[in-house]
Order: sequence, then C-alpha cells, then structure tokens
Amino acid sequence: MPESIEARRARRKREAVRGVVLFGLLQLACAVCFASLCFIPGLPGWAVVLFAVLALLCAAPLAFSLVTLKQRFREIEGGELDAAAEY
Repeated sequence: MPESIEARRARRKREAVRGVVLFGLLQLACAVCFASLCFIPGLPGWAVVLFAVLALLCAAPLAFSLVTLKQRFREIEGGELDAAAEY
C-alpha cells in the first residue's frame, strides 16, 4: 500500500529534525571538549585562546542549522520532493 502524502511529509520532517539534532549534538560535544581544554592548568595563553576559538567555531554552525531546518520544512511542505520524484 503506497504511503500517503501527509505520512511521507511527516516522515521527511522527522528525518530532517533527527539530522539536525545529531549534527547539533556532535558540534556541541566538540565545543564542550575544546572549551574544557581551556581549563588545563599551566596551559600557555595562546593555547587557551586557540581552544576557545575552536569551541566557538564548533558552536557557530548550530544557529545556521536551525535556519536550514526551517528551509527544509518549507521544501517538504511545498512538495518539491514529491514533484521531483515524479520525473
């Protein structure tokens, strides 16, 4: 039995959210690791700055991933994938 359009859209939305959540968790884990390296006693100042910058660079894409998820939802609601699947 073919999957209904609404069920297919709901599945695609869940997959999109799952992807963004997994990406976010990975980026957040990297940011936490780099940030925790800043607290090593006796670490030179340049290394603390380096680890802090790396932590920020890992956390920065999280905001962009939410924008991308919003755009992906619009594509799913607009039926672009359904129209492309017909070709």
